Amino acid sequence: MRLFNFLKAWIVSTLKRESVRQLAYIYASRVATAAVGFAASIIVVRTLGPANVGLLTIASVIMGISGSVIEIGLTTTMIRKLSYHLVQNDDESAVGIFRRIYFLRLGISGGFMVLAYFLAPVVAVHAYGNAALTVPLRLAGLGALLFNVTYHTEAVLRAYEKFLQMGIINVIASLSRLALLAFLSYAALLNVNSAMAANLAQTLIGFLVMSLVIPRKYYTRKQSTTYPLGGVLRYSGWLFAFSLLFMLFDRLDVLMLGFFKQATEVGIYSVAFMLVRPIEMVPETLNVVFLPKVAKFTRKEQVYRYFRDTLKVTGLVGLIGFGLIVFAKRIILTFYGADFIASVTLFQIMVGAFILLTVINPINLVGHSLNKPQLFTMMAGINLILSFVGYLIFIPGHGALGAAIVNLVSRILGGIIGFFILNHYLNRWVGETAPAGDTPAGGGGA
Repeated sequence: MRLFNFLKAWIVSTLKRESVRQLAYIYASRVATAAVGFAASIIVVRTLGPANVGLLTIASVIMGISGSVIEIGLTTTMIRKLSYHLVQNDDESAVGIFRRIYFLRLGISGGFMVLAYFLAPVVAVHAYGNAALTVPLRLAGLGALLFNVTYHTEAVLRAYEKFLQMGIINVIASLSRLALLAFLSYAALLNVNSAMAANLAQTLIGFLVMSLVIPRKYYTRKQSTTYPLGGVLRYSGWLFAFSLLFMLFDRLDVLMLGFFKQATEVGIYSVAFMLVRPIEMVPETLNVVFLPKVAKFTRKEQVYRYFRDTLKVTGLVGLIGFGLIVFAKRIILTFYGADFIASVTLFQIMVGAFILLTVINPINLVGHSLNKPQLFTMMAGINLILSFVGYLIFIPGHGALGAAIVNLVSRILGGIIGFFILNHYLNRWVGETAPAGDTPAGGGGA
């Protein structure tokens, strides 16, 4: 009884924390947008048919990948540096970093959009053998630009920790897309090009509303200095390298399983992976909420207090994960049937990896407090090497089970190694130092 009362009190006190409420705002908005997106997909699939849905999917995937690649780590850099300047009440640098990264994004994204316009016919015909993809691919180039300016305004809201407003805006934009698709379908105007345009409209609406919400000073304040470009690129360069390494690490299991084993084995693994994906939004949500918090730390005491508070939050997530492990068999049989009973053990192992990821990710974010973006690249590289070697050894003999076990073990080993690396730098951190390159340059700037 005493243990029950202790757990009850701990859960209640954890749920009352501001960070937990912020996590709830973001996660709820993501679940809501996913549900709205599912409804929108029904309209699109039923109206367009398999062939056109295939064209739309190709263009959408290319748009998403392109938007992420040309982002080059600028969003995290923006949040890190802007959050620091806000806590220092340094409006000159805050507005400076906003405008520097904004124009940098526009330059990169605009150049990509022009390139996409001229390359679209070539890619459509020679890579996919379908000239009908030309216009969707050109729209994808515009979409990549819209993604990037939206990332920028969203980064400001994250730096100010306006998570409720951000979540509401994302849901409104998603509902707007659903309404537009429904209208186009009703008016018999829905095709691949108009569906792509509706996707872009969702992004544009989110960008415009967020632009109205963020403080006016970012657009109107007169600047006497120019923020140094070198400081931005040095920081974002490491984060860009990290994102590329992490993308490869995150899907290396499926790629290598598909190389060594038959499609049936990949299918069994994929079912477990699909079930884990929604709950993997939890560590992603933790990153969204905690990044602007750690970016404002200037003392070791803040970091250690953050570690303690974070473990309380992730401990609650761990309890939920334990419940998923216990009921894994019932979940698999209910949603996918007895043919995928082999996915149960895989799902349980993946949930274990998810729990570990949830605990480790917020701790690793302290690398931003230390102003050491290279730590993220280093940790991603370590995880990639560990997992590649593990998959190479265990997938040929053990298939999907070997892939799942390696996924878990590589995260454990990578987490331990990463913790010691982080602790090494934390012990040598003196605090109270501005991020590298943050002293604005005079006059014309870099």
